[in-house]
Amino acid sequence: MNVRASIGLLATILAVVLPLERVTSDDRPSMSLLVRGLEVTVRQTSIFALPGERVPVQVRGPVSRLRDEGVPSRVTAVAPNRWMWEAPAEPGKYSLKVDGAPGSEGIDVTALVMVRASEVKQGLLNGYRIGDYPVKPLRGDPIYHPPPGFIEVTRDNADDRVSPHFKLEQFLSHQAADFPKYLVLNEGLVVVLELIGRALEPLDVDAGDIHVMSGFRTPFYNRAIGNVEYSLHQWGRAADIFIDEDHNGMMDDLNRDKKIDRTDAQTLYDLLDQLSKTGEGNLIGGLSVYDRTSTHGPFVHVDVRTRKARWQISNVGPWLSPPARSSAPLAGDPIAFPFARTRVSLLEAGQPAACRLLG
Repeated sequence: MNVRASIGLLATILAVVLPLERVTSDDRPSMSLLVRGLEVTVRQTSIFALPGERVPVQVRGPVSRLRDEGVPSRVTAVAPNRWMWEAPAEPGKYSLKVDGAPGSEGIDVTALVMVRASEVKQGLLNGYRIGDYPVKPLRGDPIYHPPPGFIEVTRDNADDRVSPHFKLEQFLSHQAADFPKYLVLNEGLVVVLELIGRALEPLDVDAGDIHVMSGFRTPFYNRAIGNVEYSLHQWGRAADIFIDEDHNGMMDDLNRDKKIDRTDAQTLYDLLDQLSKTGEGNLIGGLSVYDRTSTHGPFVHVDVRTRKARWQISNVGPWLSPPARSSAPLAGDPIAFPFARTRVSLLEAGQPAACRLLG
């Protein structure tokens, strides 16, 4: 497929994607759920809370009811379609249900009560190596404070869904370890991944075809693979993804040119960049395209930072591409890359990037 045809394909896709608020899918209920400022428009979602935390829940739509399937109920009605749910003191999985109008399907909510971060001792949580988070948040941004808790993942719950198309195990750090394992997962990232799946429907692809190559990374693992100190993967706010409809572990031929290369990741990137400019897609903060290497195919980094960031990585040497590196460069900060002869261009909020290249 030539460049003009590729642009035509992308334009067709975006013509459908941009008016996203008017798109309806089978997995969309007749109401929406609001939790911590996030609007959820799928039939299954998750809340991550600390023991004893009080979480406000709101429904937009027909008069509804929030039910806590635990006994006694920890749900308190505060106004029509508004409730306060208090997380139990014991970490684990709890179930909530939003009932809609008679004859309509509601929303299933999985509430995961986390283990407090204070339980981490010398970088370990029940034998699982977490490592150490940066002491100071980057530029004072509160999203870079150490997370207050961790979701416990066991053999029994690893397969549990956090949304219609994504499971806990898909976001685990790739370090070798026995269960229980622990992760941090931002609810906004899950919302974005489901939204991306809906935006891909014109390509006959859905969120179930999104392969999460890398989700959460512990600071221990992040440091072990030579990543930057403030990689948002450590806060559960980033995912490296590609489209894998045939489930062969490789990016699909998205631009239909009978090749699988960077241009397929670029097609996905362009779609997400346009999606980020819509009302629902404004949660998307950082985006970048990464080339294929000898160990993986091309992919796109997406994150839910609080500002827009776009960057490109390309080779200037004779090699195919740099090794896998999925963290987000940060404007105004020195960046040390664990590979040689690589050029980085970065745009974030109009700030220049100060990069230190290691050769």
